[in-house]
Amino acid sequence: MKSIPHLLIFLFIISLAILPAGRALTIYGGSAGHITDPGGGLPWDNVGNTGVYLGAYTTGYWIITANHVGSTGITLAGTAYTSVGGSALRIGTTDLLLYRIDVSGGTPTLSDLTISNLQPDSGQAVKMIGDGSGTMTWGNNTVNSYGSYNLGNPAETTFGLFTTYSDIAGEGQAQGGDSGGALFYEYASGSWWLSGILSGIGTSEGTPFTASVAIAAYYGDIISIVGTKLSAVPEPATWAALLGSMVLIVTLIVRRRRLSS
Repeated sequence: MKSIPHLLIFLFIISLAILPAGRALTIYGGSAGHITDPGGGLPWDNVGNTGVYLGAYTTGYWIITANHVGSTGITLAGTAYTSVGGSALRIGTTDLLLYRIDVSGGTPTLSDLTISNLQPDSGQAVKMIGDGSGTMTWGNNTVNSYGSYNLGNPAETTFGLFTTYSDIAGEGQAQGGDSGGALFYEYASGSWWLSGILSGIGTSEGTPFTASVAIAAYYGDIISIVGTKLSAVPEPATWAALLGSMVLIVTLIVRRRRLSS
């Protein structure tokens, strides 16, 4: 993969008259083997035709997508869901949008995603999933760099994660219509974190690249909107504290019983 200097990417994105909205992912070597769930725990079914299903929260059932895609509703694993009127919320002036879906006809039987609060390092392996042509496609890539970009209005900038496209078998590049797709990185074996939303495409010095909204940069904003997961379980540190309290209570009870005897 060709490396593009961070500053060069930043200037090139800003200078574009418009960054085209990011047909199905282009996969170097062909898409054979890249249009079905690759397994390994990748949240394949959470990615729909217009965005990504975050999960069930106390505030509702949320979709995250590129702002220029809009709150048009979504099809997930073959089931169509409409958006809840008035629920769409844009993160500042970025190309990031959240909205709730109407689940009165049934809730998605999908797992909740882990929203990344950590930015994958440059060189980190990632997987991209897009549905621009109506055929879900995934591709491999690595994080190239980070920087700000816009989609034609310099006053509306987004902090992005950039991947480039080169002659490596299986490597992916977004195409027109893939906007709202997902970029995941594997934090631990089988544990995939949502780290980017496909947003735009461009070329720098002859090298195609994909610009994705860097999720970690907006983690706080996202959580402040969606709230707490309905399926929330205590974090490891919380479990440790709870177990410690249980041990303390049991110890006190035992001691009291011994004293009373």
